[in-house]
Amino acid sequence: MALVAHTNLPSFEKLRQQGQNVLTLERARAQDIRELHIGLLNMMPDAALMVTEQQYMRLVGSCNQIVQFYVHPFSVPGLPRSPKTQAYIDEYYADFDELREAGLDALIISGANVTEPSIESEPFWGPLQEVIEWAAEHVTSILCSCLASHALVKFQY
Repeated sequence: MALVAHTNLPSFEKLRQQGQNVLTLERARAQDIRELHIGLLNMMPDAALMVTEQQYMRLVGSCNQIVQFYVHPFSVPGLPRSPKTQAYIDEYYADFDELREAGLDALIISGANVTEPSIESEPFWGPLQEVIEWAAEHVTSILCSCLASHALVKFQY
């Protein structure tokens, strides 16, 4: 049916203002509709972090009218962040360990900026491998974008 604003993530309000159907948590709980929990590993650089978050949430929220989507953005260590962006992530993003414990129905992994000659040399490579390894065993579907596709293939094969 719609995205569910289950946290205070500013993107929920931004999407609502743009005409996206976003339910309050109270309204979602009053409905008897299947819910899907989708992790969004957002590794985009600071300038694209919120835009990427909104882009994927808009896509997910528009794809099915009989499901409530709970999107859980999170990030991994090793990505260069400004203090402002890191504070945003600390306040609004989920912790991977908590998501791992609760479980996810699907996972979206965004791209990232690469600064090293080899992806394995990137500071985020180890944490990304951990997420991919867990998801391969515990998540029904994984959607990778850009660099994440390359990382998944490199890690899995």
